[in-house]
Amino acid sequence: MIGRISSVQIYQSGLDSILEAQARLTKIQEQVATGKRIQTPSDDPGAAAEIIRLRSELNQVAAYQRNADQATNSLLFEESAIAGAESVLQRVRELAVRGANDALLSAEDREIIASEIDGLRDSLLSIANTRNADGEYIFAGDTVNTEAFSEAGGLVTYNGSGGPRLINIASGIRIQVNDSGAELFQNAPAGNGAFEVEVPNANVGTGVVRTTGYDNSYPGTEDYTISFSTGGSGQLQYTVTGSVSGALGAAQDFTPGEAITFAGASVVIDGEPDVTDTFTVTSGGTQSAFDTLTELAAALRTSGSTDADAKRVSRVGAAIQNLDANLGQFSKVRTDLGARLNRVDEQNILNDTFNLQVERTISSLEDLDFATAITELNLQIVALEAAQQSYIKTQGLSLFNFL
Repeated sequence: MIGRISSVQIYQSGLDSILEAQARLTKIQEQVATGKRIQTPSDDPGAAAEIIRLRSELNQVAAYQRNADQATNSLLFEESAIAGAESVLQRVRELAVRGANDALLSAEDREIIASEIDGLRDSLLSIANTRNADGEYIFAGDTVNTEAFSEAGGLVTYNGSGGPRLINIASGIRIQVNDSGAELFQNAPAGNGAFEVEVPNANVGTGVVRTTGYDNSYPGTEDYTISFSTGGSGQLQYTVTGSVSGALGAAQDFTPGEAITFAGASVVIDGEPDVTDTFTVTSGGTQSAFDTLTELAAALRTSGSTDADAKRVSRVGAAIQNLDANLGQFSKVRTDLGARLNRVDEQNILNDTFNLQVERTISSLEDLDFATAITELNLQIVALEAAQQSYIKTQGLSLFNFL
């Protein structure tokens, strides 16, 4: 049986061919206009899913890059603050060396130096309470909204708490973006790093501590006292007594400027100590930069008698030693800070390389091959024209044309 095809069916079939050709042409035109092969997920479901996954990774890396930029800014800000603190202490050290020159300075000269040191101490405290562009105290640990240091009655107290702040700059990689003010400003090793020598106020002689030293045999587990007495021949002698081990041998003759050695330590005392004088060797311990400046200014203001002058010389020398320790602490933190900055820069390079590779992969999946696309475009134009011409020829056909 021969089926019948109505005129409406003929017209609809021709129209469908035109619409289908137009749809194919429109799609290829959109691809050429955007340069993208995939316009909707249905164009290539597998490639579309992979592109979504890769773009998600790009977004994650972009977040890491923002964190890295924040870390860089924080570290550079801190480095600038530490550089300022180092400049303050370097100036204080210059003043201390000048103040140690007894032969050229009067009490008034030393007072002028002490007053400048007081001002520099205020500057150091201001630096320790530095805030970043967000108003956060950079040396307050993780309590960034609390002032890092406060002062009451001449005593500087650290108010920060917790550990340093960490930021993710890559998957599984966290970078420290600040340092504890306590570690930076208050935890420098006191004295020569192993011990410090203190001169009690009760001393009445003219003994002056000149230099100290130690070797690897120094235990650092107890304190020692150097005390003086008169031997049978009237010779001034000294005895070293450990807080745990007791007297370290018999009394020895004292010679000004000659090293007193014990337990791997050496202390050079000049001048003439009194038989009632003692010098305390305190092992370990830390020294606050603020306390160093306070003690230095107080030492420079000490005068009026030979024993007071001797105490001043010893204490100014001890302050210079502590200043060197404080500067060493700043240098240590600044070196570590520079290493962290380098780590962030290296990760930025790795992130950029990763982004470039991912973008190339995405491009290979979704970008259009223009040579093939232009050929396809021309074919679709020809197909549409053919469909249109065919429709024009068939739309006028009817059985009445053959009757």
